[in-house]
Amino acid sequence: MTLAEQQSGFIQGLLANDALLPEHWQARERAGYEIYRNAYRARLIDALRETYPRTARLAGEEAFQAAAAHHLITHPPASWTLDDAGLHFDRTLEALFPRDLDVAELGWIEWAMQVAFTAADADTLDRPALTAATAAFGAQAWQDLRLAFVPGLAVRLVEHDCLRLWPLLGGDESIDAARELAPLSEAQGCIVWRGGLCSTFTMVSAPEARALAAMQTGANYADACELLVHLLGEEPALQLAGTMLARWLDQGWITRVSA
Repeated sequence: MTLAEQQSGFIQGLLANDALLPEHWQARERAGYEIYRNAYRARLIDALRETYPRTARLAGEEAFQAAAAHHLITHPPASWTLDDAGLHFDRTLEALFPRDLDVAELGWIEWAMQVAFTAADADTLDRPALTAATAAFGAQAWQDLRLAFVPGLAVRLVEHDCLRLWPLLGGDESIDAARELAPLSEAQGCIVWRGGLCSTFTMVSAPEARALAAMQTGANYADACELLVHLLGEEPALQLAGTMLARWLDQGWITRVSA
């Protein structure tokens, strides 16, 4: 057996209880390996708890530990840093808590905030800078307008008011209030980014969130406006198209424009 095969078998044994251990191992070696396995998993679960403190409070300690163990077994870490152990944990939570989607939504926010915190710095545009950059734009150039956004900016639709949920899970407040928070009457957008030295998030309407997501993936301003017209009708769409662009500038989400 090669060294690589031995290392692979060692890792598989850490992740799966039914993995085959070397036949020549005696009881003492197997007992020691079990201790190491438990310590390894406990450290990974601790890493997830550090990344997802509010999610852990909302789910409850026992349920969170079970979800974390399931995630680590089905998605074993493949990075050099423990910071990446929580990658896609929100998807695991969504599958394990189908009736409590606020758990997965909160998990997504906490992960997105970690990603935003370590994202690269970037200079942003304000309103005067946008005015200067687009001073020579004609009607066609505005339709073709594309935006580049700050690294780490993330957006998704959520079914719970995460701005109300977040502070209920930050300290000694009663967990019952968080768990009893009713879903929104309709989905809204949640946007995460880093402002200065802190990661933060806000809520916007679902149409605005969808327009932002479209422009993040390369849609131009005309495409975003067409999407808004489809969702809202022409007059409300035109009003939102202007106000959302101003909001994105004021929040510091845009780094450059092109046409």
